[in-house]
Amino acid sequence: MQQILRNANISQLEDLSTERLAAMDAGHVSMQVLSHVDVGDTLPSAVREANNQLAAVVEAQPSRFRAFAILPMAHPQEAANELERAVLELGAVGALIGNNLENGTTYDDERFWPVFAMAERLDVPIYLHPGTPSAERFQSDYQGNYDPGVAIRIGTAAWGWHANTGLHIVKLFAAGVFENFPNLKIILGHDGELLPIFIDRIERLGLRGNTGFVEEVWNRNIWITIGGMFSVRALEMVLEVTPIERICYAVDYPFVSPTAGWSFMEELAMSGLLSQHEMDLFAYGNAQTLLGIATLR
Repeated sequence: MQQILRNANISQLEDLSTERLAAMDAGHVSMQVLSHVDVGDTLPSAVREANNQLAAVVEAQPSRFRAFAILPMAHPQEAANELERAVLELGAVGALIGNNLENGTTYDDERFWPVFAMAERLDVPIYLHPGTPSAERFQSDYQGNYDPGVAIRIGTAAWGWHANTGLHIVKLFAAGVFENFPNLKIILGHDGELLPIFIDRIERLGLRGNTGFVEEVWNRNIWITIGGMFSVRALEMVLEVTPIERICYAVDYPFVSPTAGWSFMEELAMSGLLSQHEMDLFAYGNAQTLLGIATLR
């Protein structure tokens, strides 16, 4: 993650007013949901301060910003408590959490389930975002006969981030998370983190006996953003297995430019893949419904 951050424009990441708003306007983005980048096993006190800061930004620009809370997932009960505080007191529209703890632990273990229970009770989504693989996993899975910089890209944005996040959803399914929390809402970025091409195979393998992955989880608990994956043919593949009502436009700023996103939207409109009604759902309507925001136009 540190290498990815070094490659990004840190001033864009930190700017929450002039430069960001100008970029949004240039890309025809009326509202942006802010979140913190994955920073590992953050202490609860630091998380509370970070959420307070984001809430202040939203309060100053309520027509342009909303926020996802950051949660101290290494401390599950405190994470659940912070989610409750962030939603009820600070107005957060959900939470964004990294895919794993620093040691690689994912959240299928029942000690993390209070977070899912709280999200279900509050009726807000959890955005499961790719996280940095543990040092051991990075060395065993992604280093090879190529430049270390290439290994970093393979382990993160080129493959590892997405494969590991998709795997996490399968583990949550196999552990019974979605049976225990049938109204839980999970958001996946990057066209569904490689899962769309695998969901029929997962369904046939019967990981939860008679509990189906497609109808019981994919079409009930999962929402997708494109998250900077500006490819019409990739979106077409996702639409083969995912209702349009479950897919949202997203830019992934500042790592991806809003103007690049607008160019994609123009290309998508010209392609005829979506009707005008479906374009409206994709561009803002689905996010508006999912996040409970009055308007995103």
